[in-house]
Amino acid sequence: MIKKIVISHYNNLAAILNNQKIQEIVTVNNLYQVNDIYIGTVERMFSSINAAFIKLNKYGKSGFIHINDIKHLKKGKHIKNIEEVLSINQVILVQIVKEPTIYKGPRLTANIHLHGKYLILMPFCNTIRISHKIYDYNERTYLYSLAVLIKPSKMGILIKSSAQGIAENMILNDLDDLKKQWNFIEKAIIYHSSPLLLYKDENLIKKIIRDFYEDNITKIIIDSQEGINELTYYLYKWNCISTSQNTKLQLYHQQKCILDQFYIKNAIHNALKPKVKLPYGGHIIIESNEALTVIDVNSGSFNKSGNSKEAILKTNFYAAIEIAHQLKVRNINGVIIIDFIDMSSQGDQLQLLEHFSKLLKVDNAKPQIVQLSELGLVELTRRRRGQSLQELFNNDKNFLINSTERKFVKLLRNNKKYYSSILNSQKNIKYLFFNKQFKNKKQLILKKKCFKPSKKSINQYFTYIDNTNPIQLLNPKVNYIIPLQLYFKLVGNKLIVT
Repeated sequence: MIKKIVISHYNNLAAILNNQKIQEIVTVNNLYQVNDIYIGTVERMFSSINAAFIKLNKYGKSGFIHINDIKHLKKGKHIKNIEEVLSINQVILVQIVKEPTIYKGPRLTANIHLHGKYLILMPFCNTIRISHKIYDYNERTYLYSLAVLIKPSKMGILIKSSAQGIAENMILNDLDDLKKQWNFIEKAIIYHSSPLLLYKDENLIKKIIRDFYEDNITKIIIDSQEGINELTYYLYKWNCISTSQNTKLQLYHQQKCILDQFYIKNAIHNALKPKVKLPYGGHIIIESNEALTVIDVNSGSFNKSGNSKEAILKTNFYAAIEIAHQLKVRNINGVIIIDFIDMSSQGDQLQLLEHFSKLLKVDNAKPQIVQLSELGLVELTRRRRGQSLQELFNNDKNFLINSTERKFVKLLRNNKKYYSSILNSQKNIKYLFFNKQFKNKKQLILKKKCFKPSKKSINQYFTYIDNTNPIQLLNPKVNYIIPLQLYFKLVGNKLIVT
């Protein structure tokens, strides 16, 4: 089994591949993301459901918090009404546990968790926990004893499964980093009282190595030298590379985009389509809504078997394999209902459920099959781990652009005054060329004006310009990208109409 990670540093997107097949898409959100920490203010309260809405910033959606997520504020008291704990305009430190949907804001908690490679630090929870994925009794006993010795006073820690077989100094270094991070947050709380983002997990490479790197990863491919340096830093920092492991780091430097080379862009586009073809002629239809996803299995022109009963069972088996894969790739969450092809035999139904449950065990989002209903519908739930692929990309048609365009967009976003002035200039140019009306159209002659900036302007404002084909004022070339503010400043006053 060949497992590798492909990272597009310029597009801020990564994919995990298993035998050349994409298993999972990883990206970083610009707005609300799981584990982000905010200083918020209580905006509204609803005592009937014991919940409140927290204002996190000036323009974004407000977050939702329930009374069960503010346990440390109760201070051990038995409080049933949220109004006894919170009040309007009260400042509160919160963390995002569920990303927003199209119609809902993010789900919040006041029980802060700081995630490291081997530990999770819980500043408001004085307890010790060991991951359930650590099955060996001796290892659990050893890690629990170590946790008792290193646990900060009045704080809690959770030992992750990645801590198995790791030296004590690596775990201690991870704990020191989390304590420094918490000290920074505490100082920021003192100096700020308005809604503010305090911590954001915006480094994609750090997130990949911390949450997705495993010992069976054979290769990591990235399209930036800066990204290679970051990868090396985090791999050695967390002791992920040793002589016994054969993980190779590769710098991708071909002209073709890395997302096209490994068919990642194509996989994303296909994952946004409802229809997925199955081997030997069948297909499934996936329709996703905010809280419910319906998957319909169709036999289509399946002709692998001459026996109809056997053909139905095989089609359902192939569909189960593909559905388990699509749940991970599309990051479908919430309630999922699957309409497999009807099977009259109860033995075939149990065989299908057993096969499907084995496929779902490798999913980290912990899907759970609830039941097989009387109508033959399989009902399951899947824990929400960030936004689905449809929520991330369906409304963004230009989500994958090349590195030059991305740098130009970042330049504009970093300088808001410059960006607004460009928009104003664009409106003026649009008025000059598209809103102007002339009465005597037959006698009107427009002289063609050419603009060729000086060498100083080229070095200062332009990344590329063709000297043999200068920009023509009244017939601009579509393949030129120039700052409109400079364009308007230099040539806006020189338009001559005769």
